[in-house]
Amino acid sequence: MSRVLSSLLLMAAGLASAEPFSLSTPAVPDVAAVERYEVRTPFVPYAGTAKADFPQGLPLAVGSSLRFKGYDKKTSALEFWSVTDRGPNGDAPAVKTGSASMPAKLFPVADFTPAIAQLRVDLAQSAEVTRVLPIREGGRPVTGRPLAPGSTGATGEVGLAETMASLPYDPLGLDPEGIDIDRQGHLWVVDEYGPFLAEIDSQTGNVLRRLAPGKGLPDILRYRQPNRGFEGVTVTPSGKVVAAVQSTLDIDGKTRHSARFVRLVEFDPATGATRQFAYPVPEHFRKAGDLKLGDIAALSDTRFAVIEQGKDADKKMHNDVVVIDTAAATDLSGKTLADGRALEFGTLAEAGISPVKRAQAIDLRTLGWTAEKAEGIAVIEPNQIAIINDNDFGLTTRVEGGKGNADDYVWDSGSKRLLDAKGAPADGVRVGIAPNGEATQLFVITLTRPLKDWL
Repeated sequence: MSRVLSSLLLMAAGLASAEPFSLSTPAVPDVAAVERYEVRTPFVPYAGTAKADFPQGLPLAVGSSLRFKGYDKKTSALEFWSVTDRGPNGDAPAVKTGSASMPAKLFPVADFTPAIAQLRVDLAQSAEVTRVLPIREGGRPVTGRPLAPGSTGATGEVGLAETMASLPYDPLGLDPEGIDIDRQGHLWVVDEYGPFLAEIDSQTGNVLRRLAPGKGLPDILRYRQPNRGFEGVTVTPSGKVVAAVQSTLDIDGKTRHSARFVRLVEFDPATGATRQFAYPVPEHFRKAGDLKLGDIAALSDTRFAVIEQGKDADKKMHNDVVVIDTAAATDLSGKTLADGRALEFGTLAEAGISPVKRAQAIDLRTLGWTAEKAEGIAVIEPNQIAIINDNDFGLTTRVEGGKGNADDYVWDSGSKRLLDAKGAPADGVRVGIAPNGEATQLFVITLTRPLKDWL
């Protein structure tokens, strides 16, 4: 693993781009200008079966979150904190062992260590990754491989190498999706597995403490949808840590699409106290479980900017910046319906719950945004924000010699053969990775008024 990390830090080449910067003034109300930067990143060493498609390696994906660090004192360049997710991965055939079948993910770089990164934007010129800090816990680097079944945060997935060999579970597995820093200089990172909330030393990358459902965080969070745990985190001016679950909870497998709110969790590092708030699912999401929150950034102690996205009833991808306020929202802690069931089984109104106030501010698609995953938002100035995408390490899963997607097949671990959906051998089919053609992009959006004024 040390060789991989050393290469990340030393390789200077980034994604090739004929246009690393562009400026536009879209005819969109309240938007003065949009600067688009293609972020130059180091590469993750890769020597798998698709090496010819990735001669330099896999481009490091640093767009799972974004937080403004400050201005360079000499040049006024913008500096940001960001974070990778669990690492290069893609859809894979389910794994059959005997009569049991488990979902799986392909991990072409099995020992990748999720990392904190620093970005630099030289205004009107370029953007690049300037530092990569691997995350460590318990004296060793963590990986992004799944946790063992039955453990806190387990998703039920099997990690597969490109050869279809099962990879070992990692008891410290982490899938980071949000980052911020407090006044003491400690980073706060949230993940999708647990969902976990981790306090991390910003100089060493060492995890100082990790909170989990029932272990410092509300136990009900264990009902997060697999791979839809915490998606964003922010530190308020008063020092509270606020984390956003990506989607609705799926309690006992029954509330994914019926629940009409997503949970936000506030944690007080000084006392350990928590509060929870309801983020209402907009009515235009026909299936509530299709809503995904991408990131959250504090505008004040109660007001926040949130990325809201997902495929709407019109089947089109939406990426919106929304402003919310928790000042008058009800704390959900200890609250249930009259019959004792979780709030997700009913309506907030019948339970006397006031959700957070919400107002849509910016439709990113009207500004030229094309990426599916807008996963990072940072507030630079009251009227200026930055948005970044997750490009999935530049890869997608490819099925060669067959039809359909990777998860339309099953890997029989006993016979070591790939089977099709009907259970017949699919010996001529190979599942691997291919370039997805997507770069890491960072938009700097200047508004004509402060973002907090949208609500």
